[in-house]
Parts: sequence; C-alpha cells; structure tokens
Amino acid sequence: MSRLLSSIRDLILTQKDINKSIQLAEVYGAILWSVDKGIYDDPELETELTERCVAILPKGEFQAAVKDCIHVISEPYLIGGHTRLMEQLSTMHVDKPDLLITRVSDEKAIERTQKFFEECRGVKPGTPLEMIAEIVGCLKIYNRVVLHIHPDDMVSVIACAIVKNVSSTKIFFVNHADHVFTYGSSVADVYFEISTFGRHRDMKKNISGEKSFLGIPLASQRLSKKHRLPAKTDALNFFSAASPFKFKPVKNYDLRPAIDRVLSEFKNAKFWIVGANPYTNFWWWPLKFRYGNRFRILSSVPYESYLKLLEDADFYVDSYPTPGGTAFAEQLVSGRRCVGLRAPIQGYSPADNLKDVSVDELIESILLRDNDEETIAAVFAVNGYEAVKSRYRACLYDGAVSVNEMEKYVTWTGDVAVYEQLGKISSAIPPLVVSKLMDFDKRFLYSLLLELNAVQKMKVIVKLAVLRLKKIAVNNVRSGKS
Repeated sequence: MSRLLSSIRDLILTQKDINKSIQLAEVYGAILWSVDKGIYDDPELETELTERCVAILPKGEFQAAVKDCIHVISEPYLIGGHTRLMEQLSTMHVDKPDLLITRVSDEKAIERTQKFFEECRGVKPGTPLEMIAEIVGCLKIYNRVVLHIHPDDMVSVIACAIVKNVSSTKIFFVNHADHVFTYGSSVADVYFEISTFGRHRDMKKNISGEKSFLGIPLASQRLSKKHRLPAKTDALNFFSAASPFKFKPVKNYDLRPAIDRVLSEFKNAKFWIVGANPYTNFWWWPLKFRYGNRFRILSSVPYESYLKLLEDADFYVDSYPTPGGTAFAEQLVSGRRCVGLRAPIQGYSPADNLKDVSVDELIESILLRDNDEETIAAVFAVNGYEAVKSRYRACLYDGAVSVNEMEKYVTWTGDVAVYEQLGKISSAIPPLVVSKLMDFDKRFLYSLLLELNAVQKMKVIVKLAVLRLKKIAVNNVRSGKS
C-alpha cells in the first residue's frame, strides 16, 4: 500500500466524527476502485466502522421478516451492463421484488428501472449515520437482500452489517465490478461470482461468506446463421463498442496491432469503434492518421445509428484488453460473426473460445472460421437466462451454492495483475473524488500529485481548476453577482 493510501486509511480510523470517517472511507474506496494497487477489499475497515456505528445508533429489537426480497443498488444507469444485470435478476422472482436506491440518481434511470420492481424507494440525502439508519429500517423486514452496490458504497455495507445483527435477513452480494476493489466482503452471506476472472481475483480477498457462481444472463434469443467466408478483397465492416478504458493499452496488451493488420490485409475494410474518445484517447491517433476514414472512432451515437452500424457489421470484435462482459456472447448468439483476442480479464462466457491468442490466429479466424455451434451451445448452458435463473433461485431459496462452470468450458489463461500499478499511478482518478479528499486535508493533494505520473498529474490539476471555476460561478449566481 502506498504512503498516501496508508495515510488516508489511518485518518479514517482516527477521526472522532464517525460521519467523517465513513465519508473518507468512501473516498478511499473510490480511489482504490480507480487505481489497482493490489488491494481488492477491506473487511477489517468495514467491521471497525460498523462497530462504531452500532455504539452510537439506538439499539433496535430483533425484527422478524415479513417480506420476501429487496434489491439494493447505489445508482441505476441508463446504459451499461450493471443495471441490466440487476433488472434481469429481478425478473427471475415469482413475485416482483422491491428496490432501494441509496444515492441520488438520474430520474430517467430511476423511471426505467422501477418498472422491474414492485416498490421502488430512495434513501434521503443526509449524514452517513442518518442514511444508515434509514437503510436499516428499510431492509430489516426482508428475508433476502440482493446487493448491486458501487465498490465504494460503505454506507450500504455498514447498514447491511447492522441488519444482520437485528434480523434474520440474508445478504446476497452480486459482484458486478469483479475486476476492481470493492467493499462488501464482510457482510455477504453469499458472494456471487459472474466470471472466472472474478473467481481468481476473489482468492486475494478475505470473504467471510460462501461463494456461488451466478454468471451474466444473455438478453438475446438464439439465432443460427451460416456465413460466407470472406476474401481479402471484400469490403468488410469490423465493429467494436465499449467504454474508452476498455480499449486503453496496458502493459503488453494492445488491440492496435490487430486493427493495423486487419486494415492492412483487408484493403477495402473499415473498422468502427464506438465509445472511445477520438480527441483524448491519443493512443488511437497513429491508426487514424494512417488509415483515415477506414478507421472510424465515435465517442457516442444515437441508439438507432448504433443499431444500424451493428447491423451492417460483418464482424463484431470484443474490446481489449478489457472485454465487454457478455457483449461478445450476445453478438454471437444473435448470429453475428465474432472474433477477438483472448483478454487477460476473461471467463465471462464460453464465447472466449472463439478468441485468439495472437494477431496471426485472429486473421486466420476471419478468413477460415465460421461461428462454432458447439461454442454457442456452451454459451447457453452457462449464460442462458434459464441456466442463470436456476442457479440464482436455488441459492436464494434453497441455500444451494453452485461451482464456477466456466472452468469446465474455457481454460484459464488470464492475468489478475494486469492493471496493478506498482509505480506511479497512470489511471485516472475522478476529479470529484480528489476534491472530496482535499476537503478533509488539502495536504493530501500534494501527496497524491507525488504518486501520479506526469499525464495524470496534469489532468488532475486542470480538472480541479475547472471544478473550482464552476464552484465560483455557482456561488456568484447564488449571491446575485453577474
């Protein structure tokens, strides 16, 4: 652990005000969420803060559960797989479960998400202690709580720990962000795995509960489709879509050599990437300068345009070095030809068997291999909706845990230390997190800057300046200044 992280953690434990300790713990979690320092959980910190809260909050009587199940999410999103997974799991209950949202969230995202639940409520903004007390009051009447929280949501974790002391409620933790640090190891009665990578990463954690494989369910129906094998002279469209960080080269993992070979050998081909930023993701610039309009980078497109690009694609290429969860498998079962490189973060579906370990093999796959029916069948055996539903319900209602089935289909070749940063920090820390850190002690900024590389150091300085200007503008408006 770095000197900065040690200092933050020490301050969390020595703060006399428990509210400030919890707030700083969430900042600490957010930094570890952004920066891989080989720390993936902190159950001791969870337990220490819980004990301090229990000593302050009024003692409640033991509560007998009167309702079946509630799902808890920190913040629902309109895009991405995090919220979609929760919504799919909600449909696997006989009766609609309830939903609790612990943080201020986008109204449109709430409106969409609440359709999947019987009752939806949010936690009122307040001090951490106030929010914990509200969450405890809500959750203790349920037999089952299914957590979908952000990695830094210490408030929800403490609340769940207290709930277990005053009720018979069981806590089920869905480890959405299984490739990064997360709180929750001390409170989960069952810790759900969604990938092989998560299983290997969890070996570095101190999880107190049982482990059970869940998997990510597919949203697509199976569509079998035969494809004509292409020639190098064909006008092919290659398509890939993901968040920018999933494409960013790290260590020796880099998608650019594969794209370069595709565009150099298939002279009439185009390669589309949606989700990357053509201005700030500077690693794409050499390819853009070399291939011009044959290499297209779009930060975002309207959903209809996205579907049109996808429909016109001859090949779907998974993001690399970080894959898109089951996005690759979704395209496979939808009948689209899929190719890609075997990523260090892997094991989200048996579709990984269609990925290659080298660029040469990737080019050969494009020319000579159609989608494999055996692989598609394996995808449905692991990630089919009914398969995931069976494991999920058996765990929630029968107490049955499932072994990780991915190992049976795909040989593990991953690298759990792919993003670990032993030297200077090269990944971005959200400016709001840095600002919150400075609110505790401005000297933390100097300590942080010492640990950042030159690029991230400049980004933090610029973004903090922008935040400062925005605050001044807001204060001027409030005070009536022009």
